[in-house]
Amino acid sequence: MEVYSYKRIIQITAPLMLGTFVQSIVTITDGIFVSKLGTIEIGAFGNGSLLYLAFFMLCRGLADGAQITIARQKGEGLFSKIGETLKATQIFQLIITAFILFAFILFGNQLIEYFNSDSPITEPMKDFINVRLWGLLFATQHIVLVGFFIGLGRTSIIMTSALIIAMCNIFLDYVLINGYYGFPALGLVGAPLASSISELIGFLFLLIYLIKNTSFKIYNYRLNGLSVRLREHIALLQLSYPLMLQGVFALSTWLVFFTKVEGMGPEALEASHNIRYMYFLAFVPLFGFAASTKTIVSSLVGQKQLNLVPIVQNRILILSVGFMVLVFHGALLYPELLISLVDLNPNISNKVYTDSVAILQFVSGSILIYSIAIVYYNTISGLGKSRIYFGIELIAILLYLISCQLFIDTWHWNIRDVWWVEYIYFITFAVLSIGYFIYYRKKYMTHV
Repeated sequence: MEVYSYKRIIQITAPLMLGTFVQSIVTITDGIFVSKLGTIEIGAFGNGSLLYLAFFMLCRGLADGAQITIARQKGEGLFSKIGETLKATQIFQLIITAFILFAFILFGNQLIEYFNSDSPITEPMKDFINVRLWGLLFATQHIVLVGFFIGLGRTSIIMTSALIIAMCNIFLDYVLINGYYGFPALGLVGAPLASSISELIGFLFLLIYLIKNTSFKIYNYRLNGLSVRLREHIALLQLSYPLMLQGVFALSTWLVFFTKVEGMGPEALEASHNIRYMYFLAFVPLFGFAASTKTIVSSLVGQKQLNLVPIVQNRILILSVGFMVLVFHGALLYPELLISLVDLNPNISNKVYTDSVAILQFVSGSILIYSIAIVYYNTISGLGKSRIYFGIELIAILLYLISCQLFIDTWHWNIRDVWWVEYIYFITFAVLSIGYFIYYRKKYMTHV
């Protein structure tokens, strides 16, 4: 039985945090390069990215389900089943991605026009998403392999892959957006093209590593010669679909919020997207500990060591809060510097700058709440209670959307006060997650 000390938890989580950091840098780098193009491009890139991420999170839910399943199979010693689970997930992912692409080809432009009627960002947003969405083919296969390695606790290779993606993306952003080294200056379209190519390279790197590394032979994974009966893996879809819905609902909700903010004017939208980039910095420790929580709890369930879950959970909780403060303290102490680093718009107004700084300081408290809630929330996922997991997200989203409607459309609050929605969402998230775990512990872990 593996002992999950503070040191071991950090060993599992650190590569995931570094991988998330690099992925965040990719997003922030795209935003920085695009910010030089002007306010309209900033809005089109920001809202287009959210639409893409909504589709991506739908597919990521399947990868998370595979991660939980693989971690449990490892805990139960069912090594030969792991390769079948991975290949089935890859096939399911291809089917889902193909359906998304086909649906978007038919209805995508109408969807964008519906959310951005008579908006100056509508056409550039179409240009962005029509290129970016093809990267979903590679990004979703990459995230499946990431889930495989996380489920096995082999997380160091993920950091290497993320670094490769980041370096490729930075270089390609530089040459494709600006038109250096003989490449045409593609402007806004250069950003999604750079990201898609980088994700392809990252996927191929992980796939080649998996096939060539002999230590993975025990998991019975082969590109050819391994037949997979998808009907035998329906349980994977049953576990994953609430995670898939949770992801797409969460990002779609954010898209609704930013679409409503866009109606408040381009300055409000630019300030809000500056905060979104800062959120990706906060997500570095949070998503790392979220992934490790799911993996560790799933493994303990497979080992039938439920009594250890609260002990390990408390350790992860302390580390999650500590690392979040370490990474995100600048939002409270020197927000001016952070905003000046991500928004290079040569025509930025003083209002955008001052609003961005004020909002960033304000939301720092909500992120602290999230650093606590996310550990309890992903414990629920690791326990296999994916319907409860989705239900908590659904309730938090409902209150979030009601708040958006009241604050923006009914009461017409200014952009700084509108960000109270984050506190409503994260507090709801925390109360429900902690409440359910207390209930679960009393019912199933009374001996702890």
